[in-house]
Amino acid sequence: MIVILLFSGLLFSFQLKENQNDNNELEKTILQVVTALKEKDTLTLNKLIPKDKGLIVLFRRGVFDEYRKTDKIDFDNPVPEYLPYFDFSIDYKLSFNSLPTFDCDKMKWSKYGLYCDTTTIDNLLSTTARNLNKYREDNISEFEIKTFEKIEKSSRRIVLADNDGGELIFYLTLINGKWYLTILDRVSSDCSA
Repeated sequence: MIVILLFSGLLFSFQLKENQNDNNELEKTILQVVTALKEKDTLTLNKLIPKDKGLIVLFRRGVFDEYRKTDKIDFDNPVPEYLPYFDFSIDYKLSFNSLPTFDCDKMKWSKYGLYCDTTTIDNLLSTTARNLNKYREDNISEFEIKTFEKIEKSSRRIVLADNDGGELIFYLTLINGKWYLTILDRVSSDCSA
């Protein structure tokens, strides 16, 4: 019995250290992405995009949320083309806490700052794909949707909302022990349609 308790304690201690290291790497990558976007550092950003998966950009054109896969961020050719890349303040300390939400009636965020919630899984991408199939009769394969769900399960959603209306919403995904920029959310505060 004592051996089992001792082993359980060692295992728990190891998991805490492992989780702390994961959070340190996650925090480092979050700050790297935010700084690179603010400074328009495409070299750093594009190194953070997984070569085999690319970057998926969620946006709204008309009624439906859509997505487009791209291999890189190009500030001269944003995705979608009508929405320039980000303008926001970065004087916020990262908080691992519940994420702010956007209120379309008030046209503002529920709180301001830089947030990452490590306790929830967001399904915006797979839900968008399923909705495009259901309501617009797109032909997105079940395999692609399952791939999106797999990405979502190992991703963290990050929201930066500043007092001046600036914002940035992105997802980092843990792939082979390293965090990668996999999704940009450009729809969560889009109150059109």
